[in-house]
Amino acid sequence: MYLSLLNENISNVKEKYFNKPFFVFLSLTNICNANCVFCDVRSNKNLLCSIDVYKLIDELSLMGTKYIHFTGGGEPFTDKNIINYMEYASNKDINIIFITNGYLLNQYVDKFININIKAVFVSLDSCYPEIHNNLRRTNNLFEHAIEGINKLKKIKPEVKININHVLNSKNIDSFENFIALKEKVNFDFLNPIVIKDCENLTPTKEQISNFNAKKQKFESLLNKYNVKLLCNTLDIFKEEININGERKQNENLRCFFANFSAFIDCPTGKVYPCDCSIHCDRNLYCLGSLHNLSFKDIWEGKIRLNLIEKLNHGDMSCKTKCDEANCIFNRTFLKGV
Repeated sequence: MYLSLLNENISNVKEKYFNKPFFVFLSLTNICNANCVFCDVRSNKNLLCSIDVYKLIDELSLMGTKYIHFTGGGEPFTDKNIINYMEYASNKDINIIFITNGYLLNQYVDKFININIKAVFVSLDSCYPEIHNNLRRTNNLFEHAIEGINKLKKIKPEVKININHVLNSKNIDSFENFIALKEKVNFDFLNPIVIKDCENLTPTKEQISNFNAKKQKFESLLNKYNVKLLCNTLDIFKEEININGERKQNENLRCFFANFSAFIDCPTGKVYPCDCSIHCDRNLYCLGSLHNLSFKDIWEGKIRLNLIEKLNHGDMSCKTKCDEANCIFNRTFLKGV
């Protein structure tokens, strides 16, 4: 969760939402209309949502949730009920965020008028259509995404659009041109991400060195095109990061993000602390199942409280792979502790 993207103040969040599900990720399905080279969704069974999402939204509303982030798993818009869920949550004064590969975005934009959308994350891996489409193994995905982004900005210009850009050996050398994509695509934030768990696409040392040598030029271009970095830094490649995306500098990280968040895997009904924990040992980080318990029971249960205690003290191994968004949240949170 990026507070800057949402214009949220950490002091206000801490005061009003500590130990409340302020920010909840909903992964509706692991069905996807793309077949990305670096994604493991295809190795899992294709599963649809198995829980009562309306009942869940009712619970979240009563517990004070401010944001629901419809996320992957798969592609959220392969769930035909997603607009109904968004409208239902909006009517309960919950703000909506979603991530998408953009393939279906243009088909849904006209339905967003009455939805409280605050931010949208779209994944683009290159400024060149052929590279992006090849990495995603989906024809015309780049073209559909661009069309959808620009249409969304015309209809709801207040919505902040962030581009997630997974830097890898196929695109890192063209990062300068990717920034200039702003000439054709109306986005607000850029989020360069270090590729994880995909050794074949890990940039070479020479590529990383060349990238780091151009950081000042990149920053000038970002200013020229009025594009903000979501993490406010280009210092994303360091020797401490290995090919799996693990960071030595996170070894002492204390996590408080999970005091405000939950990740709900709707196909299985299982609940996890955050969007990072699902990429670790799912048995270890599972807090319970909505097939057996209410969300409130899971949130207030001993399993979650014990895990939160360990996360707060930096005792869990997930910290070495913690996403930069959550690292930023934790650093900001600790400044006031």
